[in-house]
Amino acid sequence: MSGAAFQIMIRVQPSDIDDLGHVNNVNYLRWMLEAAEGHWVLYRRHASPDVVDAIAWVVMRHELDYFLPTFAGDDLEVYTWVPTCTGLTCDRYYEVVRARDGALVARGTSSYCVVDRASGKPRRMSEELRRAIGSPELQKRQRTERWFPERPIEIWRDPAAD
Repeated sequence: MSGAAFQIMIRVQPSDIDDLGHVNNVNYLRWMLEAAEGHWVLYRRHASPDVVDAIAWVVMRHELDYFLPTFAGDDLEVYTWVPTCTGLTCDRYYEVVRARDGALVARGTSSYCVVDRASGKPRRMSEELRRAIGSPELQKRQRTERWFPERPIEIWRDPAAD
């Protein structure tokens, strides 16, 4: 198994459309997660059960960029791949492409942490697991924290909720 990209095809359904008449952004995340799950299922088929059955993946971060709207009936190609990892995490990347013209519609990245199924705690990635997920490049780096502003002091409440 190589570190090749994995692809799923999506046909945009009327239920994916929001009140602006195009695909609601949350659907892109759903499709990216579906591609990630399909990729993991494929990896599992080519790996020792001893290596993959004892672990699970927990998302630490999602980041998405949207470029073009899509509409009911559009066919989309969702690609995902895992080029890099650390001892505890994997970086998964995604692109969503409109099939009819190859236009990049959205792209994103997710950071996943490997956890031990028995304890639910993070665990270091074994070399066997790294090979099982396509041998992504092993990198040493610190998890970077993004700036997050303080919550405003003034709070608005919905009067209908009282």
